[in-house]
Parts: sequence; structure tokens; C-alpha cells
Amino acid sequence: MNKIIVIVGFSNSGKDTVAQKIAKDYGYEFVVSTTTRKMRDYESERNPYIFIDNKVFETMIKNGDFIEYRAYHTEVDGIKETWYYGVENSEIKPNTNYVVVLDIIGLRGFKEHFGDDCTSFFLTVDEETRKQRCLNRGDFDETEWLRRLEDDNNRFPNSVILEELDCVVLSYEVEETVEAIMKEVRFNG
Repeated sequence: MNKIIVIVGFSNSGKDTVAQKIAKDYGYEFVVSTTTRKMRDYESERNPYIFIDNKVFETMIKNGDFIEYRAYHTEVDGIKETWYYGVENSEIKPNTNYVVVLDIIGLRGFKEHFGDDCTSFFLTVDEETRKQRCLNRGDFDETEWLRRLEDDNNRFPNSVILEELDCVVLSYEVEETVEAIMKEVRFNG
């Protein structure tokens, strides 16, 4: 039996930072997702993703290698691209506690696959803070930012957040956010 904490939220709401902190401080395994987007300067293989190309990803889809996967259609520097994200079956082992960052599609896939082993948290923070976090990363692209805002609003209307997620947590300070999540996990665990 696994205990799986699923972190969901808008772009730049602190999902990866919070998940990494839970993994480090509470002994959960961080689930490394696979993606086809380009690696950012501060990233490396398995930190925070496994990086592959679209052709390999699409072959893996056909082979049933993913618990869940999704595609994002974007435009960066005037070039249209499709970025895939997914969690490979091989990333989840039995009898291990995990923390994973997903979107709503990924959450649905995990709930379908793992059921009550999943506890989901939606991280919320105001748009200006999110934009500032994106600017601070150093890879800000206005077109991609606007696409993410539109995508977030489409994927996460309040009705979906309230119906499909177990808990909503403010995500301004990492320590406070992690503490609120772990308090809820202990209470329901």
C-alpha cells in the first residue's frame, strides 16, 4: 500500500518547491515525471524531470508505459511546440510513500489508478506573485506566460477545485504550506 500526496496548482504556485520539501523533510519519495519540454538552465536530468523527445514519448504512450500523461500546445519564441508530461509506471513501487506534482488530468489518472491512496492538495497564490516567481526563474516568455494563465483558468475553475481536490492550501511561504499539507495528511492518515 502506498500513501501518495498529490500536489496540484496553477503555474508558479510553488508545486515543485513544496513537493521537494516534503520529500526531504518527511521521507516521501519525489515522483520524477517525464517531459518533452526543453531543460531549463537550472535543471538537470531527474531534477525535476526525465527529459526525452516527442517521438520517444509517443512510443511510450503506445506501449502503455505511463500511469498518466498529458500534452500542452504552446508557442515559445514564435515557434509552436507540443510538450508532453507524464508519470511512468516504473516510477511507483509498492509500499512506498510518494509526493507527486500533477495537473488535474494527472490527478484524475492517479486517482483512477491508486484510489484512496491519493490525497490531493491545490496550492493557491495570487497571479502577481506567480508572475514574479516566473520572472525570478529567469526564463520568462510573455507568450508562454499568457498561455499558462489561460490554461490554468480553463483547467482549474473553482468547481473543479472544490469537487476534485481534497484540500486547498495557500502557497506563499514554503514552510507554512508544507506544514499545512502534512497536518492534513496526519489528520486523515
